[in-house]
Amino acid sequence: MLTSERQRTIKELAMKNGEVSISELAKRFQVSIETIRRDINLLSEKNLLRKVRGGAVPIEFTVREDAYEVRYRKNHEHKSAIGNYIAANLIEDNDTIAISSGSTMEVLASSITARNLLIVTNSINIASILQNRMRQDLLSGEVIMLGGILRADEHYTGGSIAVEMLKKFTFNKAFLGVSAISGRDVMTSNIEEGIIMSTMIDHARFCCVAADASKFDVRSTYAFADLAEIDAVVTEEDAELSEEMLATFAEAGVRHHRAPATMSEE
Repeated sequence: MLTSERQRTIKELAMKNGEVSISELAKRFQVSIETIRRDINLLSEKNLLRKVRGGAVPIEFTVREDAYEVRYRKNHEHKSAIGNYIAANLIEDNDTIAISSGSTMEVLASSITARNLLIVTNSINIASILQNRMRQDLLSGEVIMLGGILRADEHYTGGSIAVEMLKKFTFNKAFLGVSAISGRDVMTSNIEEGIIMSTMIDHARFCCVAADASKFDVRSTYAFADLAEIDAVVTEEDAELSEEMLATFAEAGVRHHRAPATMSEE
């Protein structure tokens, strides 16, 4: 194993488990304790791990999400670029689509122009946006709103009724908004929404995550998917992602799309 691969794995193990032990890492990789100490020293110098007695812990923070209305306005330019890009390049006529809730997904819904779509969502706002666009003949098809428990603060439905209804469908594509991507973990701040998105992944042939640069190398509350379950990630064009993150995309078979900031908004 190359040094860079070993160090990347050490970081991922620390992020997954909350800490790593020098002695256990030496046994795992069949190298000397001095080699692991050098790895940890280097990762510490890069501010990727923090050294503690006998090992290391990750340097990262957990996302604490603001109120929905605040999140909608945050990084809106990047979200617009991402939503516009997905609508123009990843959605085609006659697609059957699942769309999760989320502010970036609302921008996506406002940009879709394809015809004869079937779109299933648990987002009240997205269903309303799509319905209005259909009335204006900006897109055509059907929108199905999942039933379930109404979560008014987050503008979506959830719970077992929503999940069971979702399981009845098979989708060409699923588009998901997330709170964080850390190592191989795809995360959200709400377990209930995470279960909805995990079900969308299970019932879709192609799954795309939309995430601006602020969502990477941080952690949220609930890991609902491994990156290997995701086919594509769309970020803004100038998103500064770490080399470790880009390498993780490659290892997991995830295609990384960069959305040009020059794309016009509706």
